[in-house]
Amino acid sequence: MRLWLRLRSSLGYSLHCNRYFTTTPKNHHIHLMLHIPHRKRSRLRLRLSQGLLRDARNQESRIRLPLTQAILNLDSFILILTMVVLTLPSSLPAVELTLLYWSDHHAQHLPERIEIEGKEVEVGGSAYLAGMVDELRAGSPRTLVLVAGDEFTGTPVSSITKGHSEIEVLNRIGISAMVPGNHEFDYGWKSLVKVMHDADFPVLLANVTLGDSGQGLFPSDTVFDLGGVKVGVVGVIYQNFGQAVVREGILGLKPSDQILAVKAFVAKRREACDLLVALTHVGWEGDSAMAEAVNGLDLIIGGHSHTRMVKPRLVHGVTIVQSGPDGLSLGRLTLDVDTTADRITDLRGDLITLRNDQIKPDAKVAALVKSLERKYTKDLNRRIGALETDWNLGRHSNLSQWAADAMLSGVREKISDRINMAVVNDGNFRKKLPRGAITERDIWEICPFENPVVTFQVSGEELIKVMHKLLRQPDEYMTWSGLRLEAVGDSIISLIVNGLEVDPYNEYAIATTGFVWEHLDQYLGIPQSDRLNIYWPNIMERDLLIEDVTSRKVVSTPFDDERWVVK
Repeated sequence: MRLWLRLRSSLGYSLHCNRYFTTTPKNHHIHLMLHIPHRKRSRLRLRLSQGLLRDARNQESRIRLPLTQAILNLDSFILILTMVVLTLPSSLPAVELTLLYWSDHHAQHLPERIEIEGKEVEVGGSAYLAGMVDELRAGSPRTLVLVAGDEFTGTPVSSITKGHSEIEVLNRIGISAMVPGNHEFDYGWKSLVKVMHDADFPVLLANVTLGDSGQGLFPSDTVFDLGGVKVGVVGVIYQNFGQAVVREGILGLKPSDQILAVKAFVAKRREACDLLVALTHVGWEGDSAMAEAVNGLDLIIGGHSHTRMVKPRLVHGVTIVQSGPDGLSLGRLTLDVDTTADRITDLRGDLITLRNDQIKPDAKVAALVKSLERKYTKDLNRRIGALETDWNLGRHSNLSQWAADAMLSGVREKISDRINMAVVNDGNFRKKLPRGAITERDIWEICPFENPVVTFQVSGEELIKVMHKLLRQPDEYMTWSGLRLEAVGDSIISLIVNGLEVDPYNEYAIATTGFVWEHLDQYLGIPQSDRLNIYWPNIMERDLLIEDVTSRKVVSTPFDDERWVVK
């Protein structure tokens, strides 16, 4: 004979009573089953007199009592146990977590002098970043340290080691996880995989696979257990990151939509985790779109757009943060997490400016940085010239004008004086420089990319089309040497090359970087196919810049505002 009783609380807990009898009196038992829903079961432990409660991770916890001990008080026992279940709290005390984060560090291991409140101070540097991480981690036992990409490229040591130096530093800091940014692919995906093999932390990337195989270049996500709190972290990069790297370096890879990848992660991990975090390298706008599109996500820690978010922003119920570039700030999020309801009950966030006069540096990281600099860059600190005018960054800046002029002068000297013009993309240059001494290191930091020079030929008709494209839809501002343009809106008034108006039926030779050549359709709107007289002279752009400064000794480059005039 069986008798079933099932009582369910409003919180989702349920009590099952199965009273059954067999022919042998000594085997008469009452089974009481307390069923705890999956998301709550790891939070509850009960102990009832002589009853046995199995590990709280089991789906069912049973209390088995001999009939002779329980049958007379069965009704009272069920009532008492039911009252216990019904009065369980809706949530246990919130657990505090700390998430530390940064992005777009660009291998800035040495401090930078900047002005704060009218005073010039040293800020940043990997030893001081590590020192602050050490201090905060010591005060919070449940801490994750997350890096949102673009650790590589920006200083000579990174370029020379192809990013391996950055992995050494991150290992010494002891980060928890990282997502690759577009600059991690600057030396090709095979080099990246090789370098990341030495990482002591998970590298996460959910939306890049090896062709159509479905095999990820790196693991998509991971779960951290912080004292019983499960934190799931997924890594994604913006789908069209190939437009920002040399295409040859990503041949064989298949990027996919980052939002779909995060949706799949949420579906996979939602039931098992208390907190879900997307570690992204897609930029602020992409992060906002992701927050709008993905239900069930808790946090987005982003990078790529170099957005310095002093306070967290809430979009569609998702908290978004980003630290800003160059290792000048460390982001900190302090969260109170309700592990029963799996939600954040309180959140405090800020950016910590890494002022060297207020932080104790990590001695081991400081020693490592010193060793790397001495090993790879000791000869780069030599003075090669003097600058009389500040070099600035921006649209058609005097820095990019000088670089285009130096390239044109260099290729005319080394290849042919029949090269008509040179063009560079303004995003190629990463550091402004005040007037004063110019060192070889400065040029490496201004131009950190391994960019070869290439020359090719276009017709005058194509060149006119290129100008119309740049006037109407500039994907990135291009700076020219040997060419002058005057326009009203997108109507060309004058287009001069070598002192003469462009003839649609003439042919013109252009020098540019390998990066622009790889993206010729994107930047200039013309195809690579059917190009005439393509030539790779085995000359690096950076070398031409160094040679120009060395030969001139004193460099004065006021901005030429008549080179590109649009009214």
